Amino acid sequence: MSAPGKMVLALFLAGALGPFGGTAYRRTEEGNQHYVDQAYEDALRAYTEAQVELPEAPELFYDIGNVLYRQGDLAGAEEAWTRAMASADQDLLADIAHNLGNARYQRQAYQEAVQAYSQALGARPDDRETKRNLELALRELQAQQQQQQDESQEEQDQQDQDQAPGSPPPDPGKPPENRQDSPPQPKEEARGDPEQSEGGMTPEEAERLLDSLEAQEKDNLKEEEARRKAQAGTRREKDW
Repeated sequence: MSAPGKMVLALFLAGALGPFGGTAYRRTEEGNQHYVDQAYEDALRAYTEAQVELPEAPELFYDIGNVLYRQGDLAGAEEAWTRAMASADQDLLADIAHNLGNARYQRQAYQEAVQAYSQALGARPDDRETKRNLELALRELQAQQQQQQDESQEEQDQQDQDQAPGSPPPDPGKPPENRQDSPPQPKEEARGDPEQSEGGMTPEEAERLLDSLEAQEKDNLKEEEARRKAQAGTRREKDW
């Protein structure tokens, strides 16, 4: 099974900060180029220097989170992205929440990943990649919950067996197999209300959201097909 992919890189930032001019603009351009070159330490330094002039700019926290993710600092990336969410617009929020979901997926916090992807879809309902990632996170969450239930049942069975008189020693059985799924990758382009509380959306609600978005997409396709047929029929009606 493939893991979530796609991370957003805010290369538009230089343009977004252009009206401010000055050091923040230049440092952001430098950081963007360093990021493209995979010189992540230099990119992080440039973005941090840009924050001297614009300490609360959500785009800079977003870019810093992207760098930290690439460096393997998932906790730092999540902290930076969460700071960015506090003042991000809807477009940037969609990308922040997507990347946040990827980081949570990678550390197997599937419940939290589901919440992040659901928030991203709330900001941008037509994002197919986020829909796919949400489906993967829901699948992993269900498997994780099933494993926990199985382990709990095994513990209960073991306790019952230990308490039973004259019981034979338990069979140690096979150790659990390690999962071989590759970790998710963040989005690679860019864009954007604060994050929903950790218990905000249950897996069932996330599934209903997916079903609703898929149904809406099918209805849109049907309407578009009906419009095309109506237009074609109108053109063939008369040709004077």
